[in-house]
Amino acid sequence: MKVVLVRHGEEAYDLMYNHLANPLLWFVQHSLYDLPYAPELGDETRRAWEEGYVPVNENFAEAVARTLEAAEGGAEGRTGGGEEPVILVHDYQLYMLPLSFRKRLGNEASGSFVSVFVHIPWPEPEGWCVLPGYVREGVLRSLLEANVVAFHTWGYARSFVRTVREVLGFDADEEEGVIRPGDGREVWVRAYPISIDPEEFEDLARSEEVKEEEESLKDLPGKLLLRVDRMDLSKNIVRGFHAYDRMFERHPEMREQVTFLARLQPSRGGIPEYAAYAEAVQRAVEEVNEKHGTDSWEPIQLSMDDNFLLSVAAYKNYDVLLVNAVRDGMNLIAKEAAVVNEKNGVLILSENAGAHEELGEHALTVNPFDLDEQAEALYEALTMPDGERVRRAEALQETIRSNTIEEWVEAQLKDIAAYREQYD
Repeated sequence: MKVVLVRHGEEAYDLMYNHLANPLLWFVQHSLYDLPYAPELGDETRRAWEEGYVPVNENFAEAVARTLEAAEGGAEGRTGGGEEPVILVHDYQLYMLPLSFRKRLGNEASGSFVSVFVHIPWPEPEGWCVLPGYVREGVLRSLLEANVVAFHTWGYARSFVRTVREVLGFDADEEEGVIRPGDGREVWVRAYPISIDPEEFEDLARSEEVKEEEESLKDLPGKLLLRVDRMDLSKNIVRGFHAYDRMFERHPEMREQVTFLARLQPSRGGIPEYAAYAEAVQRAVEEVNEKHGTDSWEPIQLSMDDNFLLSVAAYKNYDVLLVNAVRDGMNLIAKEAAVVNEKNGVLILSENAGAHEELGEHALTVNPFDLDEQAEALYEALTMPDGERVRRAEALQETIRSNTIEEWVEAQLKDIAAYREQYD
């Protein structure tokens, strides 16, 4: 494997990442804006697009083109016995790469297969139209330079097809997942739910390092309620703590019967919205602990150290796992934790998490905005009879093992081959 590093101007990269990709695209695609007040778009947005996002994407496209030219050694010697190259583009930071790549190579790029995988949610058309016209149309037109545009769920794939049809007016078949841009081509829109390597996590869970970390969990009072997340607004952490508080108000007998271990990793602290959210998270923890805690029991244990081994140790030992995201592309925590858990742990899962499309049948589903529903789900999970816990836990593990990371890759390669067979 050859790695090519791409150099960007410091200001351009800052504009791309901290002013356009995050928070604007991230916020729009996760439905995080309080629309009566935000966003306020204007000249600074256009500058971030024109002097940051687009140039950074052009740099990546140039690096891809240079790499292909060097590997091919000219028109002869395509990799794989004459087969045209495959370019796999991943995520929202690189939406403009397909268009930049096609423009740079012109006709030489026509034989290259481009697949774009979007790892975050795709909103409904009205949500996408929060973006200024030059962004909303520019991104769509670039993505349609790909042969395949892929998402984690069919729900996101259908939203993308509807967005293209309403914003650009192109012929699009939502059920078939086909868009016809009008130039004789077809763009396939597909869903490939990403997963994990269960054996890798099982091996790690059996390691001596993880067993050592488990020692720190033994003294936590009561049952173990767990969440493991980046400290991101989309993860809905504050509402999760408020729901926990609400559970104690409704079921005071649960006090001292459970400890909420929140393993949170700071994220994007240079963006004001994230810094403010981190402060809100810590305030919520302090409020719950002050309101319900005793001399011998702290209701919430907040852990913000970067210790993945401890997270895996907690995966093994939780009684309840809370994943109440506002919106998530997938959420692999739900899969990682369930596959190694040894306590027949119950998964509480937001209906807006991508993982819900696969795992929802075996989880307790919650509306991420409804505190009372989440509070009752916490109580139900913590008091669920053993037989029901076993049934749900076994079904979760079976579902996860039936779609591993290998199947995720193979499904994409199979569609690449089918596309080429149909159109070449």
